[in-house]
Amino acid sequence: MTHYLLIHGSWHGAWVWYKTAPMLEAEGHTVTCAELPGRGRHPATSAFVGLNGMVRAVMKQLPPEVRFTIVAHSRYGILASALAEAVPDRVERTIYLASYMLPPGDRAANWFRSDRKSALLPGIEVNRLALWDGLQPHVYREALYHDCPVEDWMLGRLMLCREPARPAITRLILTEANYGRVPRAYIRLTEDRAVTPSLQDRVLAATPVDRVEDIAASHSVYFSKPVELVRTILKLSAS
Repeated sequence: MTHYLLIHGSWHGAWVWYKTAPMLEAEGHTVTCAELPGRGRHPATSAFVGLNGMVRAVMKQLPPEVRFTIVAHSRYGILASALAEAVPDRVERTIYLASYMLPPGDRAANWFRSDRKSALLPGIEVNRLALWDGLQPHVYREALYHDCPVEDWMLGRLMLCREPARPAITRLILTEANYGRVPRAYIRLTEDRAVTPSLQDRVLAATPVDRVEDIAASHSVYFSKPVELVRTILKLSAS
């Protein structure tokens, strides 16, 4: 049995795993769907939310002492890496899902700006004073949900929120002694218009992993192809 820690991406919340989590539990596993600070049951002022604070917040949501496998979506690959650095003895594996799996010393903001074909770019709103970024509704479907059921697109329209900006501009402190000894795998989303396949390939070229699997799906694969996503997670967990 594996305990899965599911980490949502930018502007979203733990609610995105409402299809994935019960499927994993039906296979006999246990699941924590992390709710990051600044949304849902964990409200916070964006300017006060940093990457280290996210690590502490997520660890409080996990059962004590349990070892876990991380599945991290999109921007919060950086949080998965920070968790592997902080508690390597408790992380069995990290699975990055179309995610920012960055080298030591790098920042998510640098990689995001370099993804020139991302459909997110026309909809990004940044408040440098309050330290948050947001996504304007006119790009939601094209960038995030183009192959998803209309009900899930509507759910996103109702639920998306502002994102604390400090984690994205924080340089990752990762060591071979900690982060480097946690096994890593990657799920490429070949139809992704938010974190484009070209960016995913550059991420993979910069940081080695032991396994890569492809799913022909949009950025919101947990909505559009949850069965295939769960099957892929289980396959990578068993390797």
